[in-house]
Amino acid sequence: MRVQVISDLYNGIFAVQQSHPDLYVDYSIWNRINMGLPEKYILPDQRILTVLLEGPK
Repeated sequence: MRVQVISDLYNGIFAVQQSHPDLYVDYSIWNRINMGLPEKYILPDQRILTVLLEGPK
């Protein structure tokens, strides 16, 4: 049985947090993603985002 929860429960892992009260996600999948991330990890990862925005040196 799939359990759907409001996506806002996982806003903490995103750098830009936006509320989407009508969006539901699969609890088991998103909980596994959330638990597998390093402590204080934010998407997108700031180091990667910097490289992408600055381009090759």
